[in-house]
Amino acid sequence: MTGSTSSLGLLRLPAWVSTRNGLSAGIRLMLAGAALVAIVLSSVLLYAMFYRLYVPTLLHQAPVYLQYDRTGLGNTTAMVSFVPERNYKFLSTSQAYAVALDLRVPTSAENRRLGNFMVYLELCNGKGVPVHQSSRPAILRYRSGLIWHLRTLIQAPLVLLNWWQEDESLHIDLIDVMYDRHFSPINFARISLSKPLQVYSASIVIRAQFTGLRYWMYYWRLPTALVFVSIAVVWQLVFTAIAWSVLESYAGKTSSLGGPHTHTTSAITGASKPLSLSQARSRSRSQSASRTLSVRRRKTKSCPGDTAGLSLPLPLSLPSDSGSADDNHDVPHNLGPASKEHVVPE
Repeated sequence: MTGSTSSLGLLRLPAWVSTRNGLSAGIRLMLAGAALVAIVLSSVLLYAMFYRLYVPTLLHQAPVYLQYDRTGLGNTTAMVSFVPERNYKFLSTSQAYAVALDLRVPTSAENRRLGNFMVYLELCNGKGVPVHQSSRPAILRYRSGLIWHLRTLIQAPLVLLNWWQEDESLHIDLIDVMYDRHFSPINFARISLSKPLQVYSASIVIRAQFTGLRYWMYYWRLPTALVFVSIAVVWQLVFTAIAWSVLESYAGKTSSLGGPHTHTTSAITGASKPLSLSQARSRSRSQSASRTLSVRRRKTKSCPGDTAGLSLPLPLSLPSDSGSADDNHDVPHNLGPASKEHVVPE
């Protein structure tokens, strides 16, 4: 018994961890803080995953390498591939896109003499079938002769120092609103110019036109993230409180039905005070003695012929906790005549 008591003492939690009525306030505060940190981190991770899946890439840009005709009189064409493999989707089917062509051209006399020229665009799927087509006119910005000479005179020192270049940038909108098709995604583009324009560099730009929730999530990232994370934290706190209350009520019912060996559960839930080993043994012996006494009383009442000479025994004092041999006997010794064996006639 001494060994059992010492083992229970070793298993007993420190005072700063547990009290007789449950967990201490410090441990409860630590658990609440850890739960709050876990909830906030999970909410941030959940919003990041939702943002990654819901908001597509804003800008897709690819260089355009124009191919000139040998004679210099035919169309200038180019083919641009967007994806490395056939049937590879890089655009969202639920998102609207705008397509444009950016040109950086020299302000040479040949380009100024070209005047208007046409830009043709074909967006094709993996099989080379055009899915979207467009054609738009373009022209260099007009400047009169006087303005041209004055501009050249002012920019001459910068051009000599290579701090300025005589070029012009053209932004040509080819498609205002375009949706990619699920069963026929865009893979590459064909671009052609109606006149042999002199070009420094060219690039095709596909830009997403965000509206609604995607607009707020992309252009107002921090306020939208704070709102979404706050909502997720509140909902998780509500569900956590409900789950904690359900678990505590279930643990309290279990400890109330578990008998004297529920001191561990009651210490965690705070449902009842824990019992020591000696108290549990004393309670068990008293319950056993009471059951034996009630059985003998029922046997005595079942024999009507002997009821006159019977004297009902009185229970003795409860056995002590000293580990003597008398502790193993639960029936009292001075029961009188009624303690003799009585045979019930059939």
